[in-house]
Amino acid sequence: MHDRGSNLAVSDLVLAGIICLAAAGYWAWDGSVWDRQAKSAPPAPSTAARKNHFNDDGFRLFSASDYDGAERQFRRAIQADPKDAVAFCNLGAALIAQRRFDEAMAALHTAVVLDPSLALARNNLNWAIEEKAKSWK
Repeated sequence: MHDRGSNLAVSDLVLAGIICLAAAGYWAWDGSVWDRQAKSAPPAPSTAARKNHFNDDGFRLFSASDYDGAERQFRRAIQADPKDAVAFCNLGAALIAQRRFDEAMAALHTAVVLDPSLALARNNLNWAIEEKAKSWK
C-alpha cells in the first residue's frame, strides 16, 4: 500500500504534467512561440517575396552583419514602395540588431498594420518589446 505522502507526490506530478500540456497547447495555439527567432542572434529579415532589389541588397548586408548598411537599403525599399510590409519588417530587424528598439517597434508596428498575416513582423515586434524591457534593468 502507498502512504498518503506518496499519493500526494503522484498527484502533484500529474497536476504539473497537466499544466505543462496546457501551456504547450496555448503556445501551439498562439503560434508565436514556434515562429520566434533564437534569442542569441538578431532576427532575420523576411525572406518573403520582395518587390524591389533594395530588399535583396539589404538582406545580403544583414546576412553579413552590416546592420547599418542593411538599414539604409531597407529604408530605400520603403521609399520605393511605402506599402511594402516586408520592407518595414526587415527595417525593424535591422534596427533591433542595432539595439534601436523604439524605432524598431515603430517600423514593425507599421509592418503589422500593412500586413496582419506577416507573422515574422509580430514576432519581431514582441522581441523588440522584450529586449527594450531588458535594457531598462
